[in-house]
Amino acid sequence: MTISSIPNNTARNFLFPPPNGMDYIDFHTHHPSRQGETVIQDGVHTWGIHPWKASLPHTFPSSADHLMAIGECGLDVYAQASMKQQMQVFVGQLRLAQEWHLPVILHCVKCLDSLLALHKEMKPAEPWILHGFRGKPRQLESLLKAGFHVSFGFRFHPDSLRLCPMRQLLLETDEDPRPVSMLYQEVAQLRGIGQEELIGAMQEQFHTLFAKSASSQKADSL
Repeated sequence: MTISSIPNNTARNFLFPPPNGMDYIDFHTHHPSRQGETVIQDGVHTWGIHPWKASLPHTFPSSADHLMAIGECGLDVYAQASMKQQMQVFVGQLRLAQEWHLPVILHCVKCLDSLLALHKEMKPAEPWILHGFRGKPRQLESLLKAGFHVSFGFRFHPDSLRLCPMRQLLLETDEDPRPVSMLYQEVAQLRGIGQEELIGAMQEQFHTLFAKSASSQKADSL
């Protein structure tokens, strides 16, 4: 598989100021926001049980207060929990997202067929967002046809990133400490568009996907 990885060069590890005061949107991160960023921070603006923790005791929240999404949650063939355990915990979270009308941020490792089958079975009204996507165009096509949104980080298949329609594309840093502005610059160059156009498209995605939850919980923005 051809995977592009933006070099983690500390000399380049700086924030590119957003044009015209427009915030960069980071759709999935484990870090607080920097100046000029609006972020959806895992565990702060979201709640979920990662498949790596599916075998541990857990308690579901009693309300959606302050939540913008459910996740990250999903399936992972390398997790210690059995696939049966993972599926039970995962489906419970998906039902919670349906009840509370929240988007779902998904973790999926070598379980794409199961994820697609579950989506077909549940027919969710709310968006399912597969984060950290590194797959080939063929896998991307299956997700897009099913109606998924796909979030790309610093490691990606360049053909998939070029082919993904803007209306289903998101950008994220996940656990990478580098500012999301570096990713925006790389993606804008790869897709042959200006950064301002890309930022505008991501802001539109943010308001479209998280409009309901953002009305009660504003993402961390400086």
